[in-house]
Amino acid sequence: MEFLRFLAFVAVWGFMWRWVVKNRGSWNIFYGNIVGAAGGFIVGLVMLSITFSLFPSSFDHEAQAQNTPVVESTSVLPEAEAVTPVTELKDAPVFAAIEADDKPSPPDSALLPNNVSRAPKSMAVQTVLDQSDYEGRMALAALNKKLRGDAQADKSMIAYVMCSPFVTSTLRYPASARFADSKALVSHRYKDQVYSFSNSVTARNMNGDDVTYRFDCSVQELPRVNATAGEWRLLALKLQKADS
Repeated sequence: MEFLRFLAFVAVWGFMWRWVVKNRGSWNIFYGNIVGAAGGFIVGLVMLSITFSLFPSSFDHEAQAQNTPVVESTSVLPEAEAVTPVTELKDAPVFAAIEADDKPSPPDSALLPNNVSRAPKSMAVQTVLDQSDYEGRMALAALNKKLRGDAQADKSMIAYVMCSPFVTSTLRYPASARFADSKALVSHRYKDQVYSFSNSVTARNMNGDDVTYRFDCSVQELPRVNATAGEWRLLALKLQKADS
């Protein structure tokens, strides 16, 4: 394909060069050749750009695919630590409806006013994939693909990742959020793909200070309706300042 593009470029260049020289009118032959060479080259470049837009080159994509490392790990938790599997599932607790937090949010708080009510009711795995970096996206996609065919599989890692956007949606500055590593993580797995997690998150407030909060997040995987990446529902969310 690249060779055909080169031949087409040379052919168009030569054709336009010859056409300008033959139709140069009162110009002398030397000036006609200069204008023909320049004009033919420009037309050739235009034709070349059109062919690249209509028929993209596969060279760059193939080279990038060969140079891209294959991510084998399926863990998306810090330090490649997985949540400890639970051999015996617990009965799922009854979760009360999430109530709006109408407490004021002063500048020294990293939380938004009515923070819990701002959290979305559910979120698709694909949304989290689109917001993740390359390594996280590859790891989460591989793990989700591996477990989606088993309705009873332990999906603690995916559930913990899905809790993160629910937590960050309550913060004033979500980009400043830093979650504690998995050593501080407390997790529980219940029936019907219900998971609960407790951990800490540090975020920036309006004064520019970092504030640490302890959060409790419970999520449940919704039944799949097609072959999409799936969706998770927020069951409960609570944040409290760590030193309070």
